[in-house]
Amino acid sequence: MRLELGLPGIKILIDSREFILGRFTGIARVLDGLIDALSEYASTEVIFSATYSADCIPARLRCRSRIRINKIPNSFLSAERFLSDFSKKTDIFISPYPKLPLFGVHCRAIHIIHDVLDLTHPLYRKRFKAVFDRFRLKKALRRADITWYDSSWSMVETQKHFGGCGRNPRVRYPGISEAFHPNEQQDEHTILAKYRLTAGYILALGNGMPHKNLGVILEIFAKIKRPLVFAGVSDENQRYWKSNYPRTHPLWLRQVDEHHLPALLRGAFCLVQPSLVEGYGYPPLEAMACGTPVVVNCIPVLKETTGGNAISVDSQNSRAWAEALIALEDSFLYQDRVEKGLKWVEPLRGRKAWEKHIFDIGELIKKCGDEEGSERSE
Repeated sequence: MRLELGLPGIKILIDSREFILGRFTGIARVLDGLIDALSEYASTEVIFSATYSADCIPARLRCRSRIRINKIPNSFLSAERFLSDFSKKTDIFISPYPKLPLFGVHCRAIHIIHDVLDLTHPLYRKRFKAVFDRFRLKKALRRADITWYDSSWSMVETQKHFGGCGRNPRVRYPGISEAFHPNEQQDEHTILAKYRLTAGYILALGNGMPHKNLGVILEIFAKIKRPLVFAGVSDENQRYWKSNYPRTHPLWLRQVDEHHLPALLRGAFCLVQPSLVEGYGYPPLEAMACGTPVVVNCIPVLKETTGGNAISVDSQNSRAWAEALIALEDSFLYQDRVEKGLKWVEPLRGRKAWEKHIFDIGELIKKCGDEEGSERSE
């Protein structure tokens, strides 16, 4: 059902550079869900999705009548200039990043802060790019009409490190694709076999960067009676963990097709996410939506976004992680976590999860119209 706020047709420009072939990041998930919901929003006239190639846009979005795909230049400065110039033709610009076009934006603007990890964490903050992006974040916080945060934790961290959280900050939890559900599909055994898997493994998803804290799981490898699978870890990050834990031999999957991810989650005994920091944490929620229990690090953001329905363990206590995984072998505890997880994620499934985002947009456009009407009457 389409949302209707009685507003005139809205032209929306969305920075969609995060859509990259063969790589479906958390930010790409946000773009996919938000664009899908906006395409069904009755007040939307057209969505201009700015990306490097039409082939990068998810297939389900390419055929939508309200979506126009605009090829963006490959060079950084040309791409930034393109977005800035094109914003003159639209009512709202949406950035899925904590920054806006380098050369300014000429319409109402919304940006999204998932986390400020790469700008503040000791491992990353000294890089030149981090210094440049900190400057852009501060500029965006002053300029954006709305700043969306994936979690209250991200808002608190932004306030802490940057002295403010925007002119109009709002916490809006991203939705989960309806592809993540607990019902086994016909071809799932074939999909698992493609990755040399049989159901019942312990799964960790993510890029494997140091803050993902995979070491706490590798330390208990010998105590775990089930296969251990790390999916989405780049070759470089695999080398990092293998050099630090040479005697462990889990299955490393550098890349998983985005369409196969629900099957991998349904086939898992549980999902583990021992990250030291996160901005939102899609994998735990997607696992819950598939009926798979989750064990997470005891950090505020993961406790917030999972609603306390995941088993929470101290980040550096490898013994506690082993005990949590052993405890899950109890069928009553296991089923209890499955049911709690499914109940928690239900409001986050599909388009209904994006309703608050859409109402924010409607509110912003209405406010703009009211201000213009007031100026004319004066």
